Amino acid sequence: MSVIAIARRYAEALADVATERNQVKKIDDDVRVFAEMISSSRELHDIFASPIVSKTDKLRVLEALITRMRPDQMTANLLRTMLSHDRLHYLAQVYEQFRRAMNEREGLIVAEVTTAVEVGRKEQENLGRTLEQMTGKRVEFKFKTDPSLIGGVVTRIGSVVYDGSVRTQLQEIKEQLKQGESPI
Repeated sequence: MSVIAIARRYAEALADVATERNQVKKIDDDVRVFAEMISSSRELHDIFASPIVSKTDKLRVLEALITRMRPDQMTANLLRTMLSHDRLHYLAQVYEQFRRAMNEREGLIVAEVTTAVEVGRKEQENLGRTLEQMTGKRVEFKFKTDPSLIGGVVTRIGSVVYDGSVRTQLQEIKEQLKQGESPI
């Protein structure tokens, strides 16, 4: 089974319980903190991923973290369950899938927008309205810049990419010229 499929199973169950108990914000915060901690610490990640480290030692480390961080009981249960199935090192992927599940339930999509230069507030609002009309959902943006685009915009929504960059248009013209086609 793929890591994404595993993560999705844990995330969907967590989203169900968090929603049912009306603790989405608390669970989100707790799982995010633990996911970032495990992902950012090579030693911690390696302990939880290693088949050589005993489950008893892994549990001792996890319990120390739980005692120090004091997460919600549901989060602590998730961490212990994932550890017992040797999957705690996948927590970052579980968190990512949890966010996707919660966004979907809330009618929210995340759009990663890359432009050659910084985008002003007015342009962001215009793009937001356009994407909301296209998708029928609320849109949360993550903007970044990449000068190699030359101009235009690349927008990623889930696995769909809308590439209107000058760089890509120039590459397409180059390919057409190589094949002897007229680019115009």
